[in-house]
Amino acid sequence: MFNQSLPQAAEARKIRPAYLAHVVLRTAQPGALIEWYRQVLNAEIAHASELITFLTYDEEHHRIAIAKMPVTGKRAMARAGVDHFSFGYASLNDLLVHHQALHEVGIEPIWSINHGPTISLYYQDPDRNVVELQVDTFSTTAEFEALTEKLDFEDNPIGVDIDPFVLKARLDAGEDPAVLMERAVIGKRSATDLPRSYVGGFASGVIRVAKALGVKV
Repeated sequence: MFNQSLPQAAEARKIRPAYLAHVVLRTAQPGALIEWYRQVLNAEIAHASELITFLTYDEEHHRIAIAKMPVTGKRAMARAGVDHFSFGYASLNDLLVHHQALHEVGIEPIWSINHGPTISLYYQDPDRNVVELQVDTFSTTAEFEALTEKLDFEDNPIGVDIDPFVLKARLDAGEDPAVLMERAVIGKRSATDLPRSYVGGFASGVIRVAKALGVKV
């Protein structure tokens, strides 16, 4: 049986991970996923074999691993499990320039939103895994805490939808990035407003039915 008690020394100094290392995906279409992540993350192949391919975009030996599993089906969007994983960018301009580059090769976000703490573009890979590309709107933990106190999270914990093309045009026109990253106040917003492309058709239908029946979601 698992013993939940820890030695006194371990309780006094719990060891934490140094960083989030990588994500491993299983797929029946490794070629499609490898190419998608190479473009979306500008990643390079660190190692490739018949079974698994390692991709990286920085000093880590691999950030994404694509494992070939021939009997694996595409992700069912309505199932419980990992919702998405996220990659951060150094600036709003970097995020928007990359969005434009992906647009030019036919890769479009399924949802673009200002959450408040982040400007986030969500994409769906060929297996329907959701990938967030984001830029933080704060620099320090203190700024993050001040931001969450300032924003209307009680009424709107989701955020405000944005148009990346409009945002890039305003940035190119010389508007202050800090101003562009401020989240507007739009009033109450709930899970019923999540886009179908993000939650999946089945879940979207259930949410609409629940809302019609007066069930709080």
